[in-house]
Amino acid sequence: MLTLGHSLELLLCTSTDGTGNVCLQPGAPTLLLREIDLYDYPCEPAGPELRPNPHEWDTQVSGYDDFFRPDSGGNTGESLPPQLSPRAPAPKKTGPNYRRIIGWISGITALIILGVSGIGYTALNNYTGKITKQDVFAGVGDRTAAPEPGAPLNILLVGSDSRLGLTRGQRNKLSTGKDQGARSDTMILMHISADNSRVTLVSFPRDSYVSIPAYTDKNGKKHSASKNKINASFSYGGPTLTIRTIEANTGLKIDHYVEVNIAGFVKVVDSIGGAQVCVAKAVNDKDSGLKLSKGKHLLNGAQALAYVRARHIYADQDLGRIRAQQAFIGSVARKALSAQTLTNPLKLNAFLDAALASVTTDTQLDQSAILNLANRLRNVQADQIQFLTVPISNDNYRVPGVGSSVLWSGPKSTELFTKLRNDEPVVPKPPAVKATIPPGLIKVQVLNGAGVAGLGAKAANDLARIGFGMAGPAKNADVTGQTGTVIKYDPSNAAQLKTLQAALPDATTLAVTGLGTTFQVVVGSTWSGATRVVISTATPKSAVKSISAADTTCT
Repeated sequence: MLTLGHSLELLLCTSTDGTGNVCLQPGAPTLLLREIDLYDYPCEPAGPELRPNPHEWDTQVSGYDDFFRPDSGGNTGESLPPQLSPRAPAPKKTGPNYRRIIGWISGITALIILGVSGIGYTALNNYTGKITKQDVFAGVGDRTAAPEPGAPLNILLVGSDSRLGLTRGQRNKLSTGKDQGARSDTMILMHISADNSRVTLVSFPRDSYVSIPAYTDKNGKKHSASKNKINASFSYGGPTLTIRTIEANTGLKIDHYVEVNIAGFVKVVDSIGGAQVCVAKAVNDKDSGLKLSKGKHLLNGAQALAYVRARHIYADQDLGRIRAQQAFIGSVARKALSAQTLTNPLKLNAFLDAALASVTTDTQLDQSAILNLANRLRNVQADQIQFLTVPISNDNYRVPGVGSSVLWSGPKSTELFTKLRNDEPVVPKPPAVKATIPPGLIKVQVLNGAGVAGLGAKAANDLARIGFGMAGPAKNADVTGQTGTVIKYDPSNAAQLKTLQAALPDATTLAVTGLGTTFQVVVGSTWSGATRVVISTATPKSAVKSISAADTTCT
């Protein structure tokens, strides 16, 4: 088990079975990274891989030559740090399986700053120095003590639309306008349950009409408590007043704060080669400069910024924009988790550089806290990450002197925040995966990834007992010390995968192109047997609408 006292000098390597691995120094544990389920993209039929229009692509993955030049914070041509050097010696493949520590964290970070944890864990010593620290809890209350181990964790994620650091030409390309002040363009509360089994991301519409606590501005002038739009708190009192405002209106204590700015967002998206979106209707937004036809598009950083900032193209404006942001987070996560990012030292280095250089956090989010957060999220699955918007009763609430605002639904928002305070599931657990193909038509090869004698044979017997066909006797996996169970599958066999998922609901999945019709089940030490396949019927209802990070629906 890796503890906070260990030195983290990590290397990137590729295992013989095709999975990307971030490895410690020789003799230390191997960190096995895996992709989330990469289902067919929602726009059908699936066509060839899309590439950005070279005339629209403003930056490049490794250089940002045409947009972010070295004097504006771009790539300076520095070589890879030793932790990511492809020339480093390969470590021994033993030790516990820390699956997807970069995984979801870094994927979500690429849009709304979540990846501070995952990125810091991967190259802690080289990269954490790039994170800007700010004492955002001054005057908020006692935040000197770290959150108690095993307690729920609340992190406020803010996307700032500050234009600071952008040249006039860059502002014109990004259609950001001339305003040099900082406002919170995006605000999300991330709640991690005490048992680390649920991650809930609650978006707050920036026009939410809320109570803003009394505060003293930077000139020393005192202001009484008032009611205003929620993003005014950031303009009036920066992160500190924003934190106090969220706490006052939700009853939740904020444990950490993470912020990213416009320039950083663009660099992060470009560092992974852009992200793909599905547009249900053609878009032509003059305010953001976004022009997209109906269908699939691979967006570069500038286009992605316009996509997540556009609001007037939706009938419900900011609420529609929030839905687009949530869908985009899922797209970026899938891209960041792909082998083409995680197993490519150059791309990974560009991603880490871009993400951390654009991030501001509270001073308490130090190396130990970053490592602890990454450790808590290492086993989170796509369907355990839920995106939702605070329940709304009126999205055009007129307030004299304030204008059109968004009014929260009192009963529903109270229920939401009460559940979060009590660390209860906000969204009922979805039904089991619906299986359509009988187990007898599916072949499985069991690999013992735990290194526990006889466990592979036991797992093979468990699967055979409920009807699955065996491709042969159980074998030992190339990498041992694995705790959880992983299902490896060819993306062309998604329907058969659902049957195996129904039998192994706690297993994670890894798409391996070219694997063929035989599934590989890599058994971990926590193997507890296989469940006879059943078909669920109804989905429980919730007072709030949500989507999971695995959702690729295009509507």
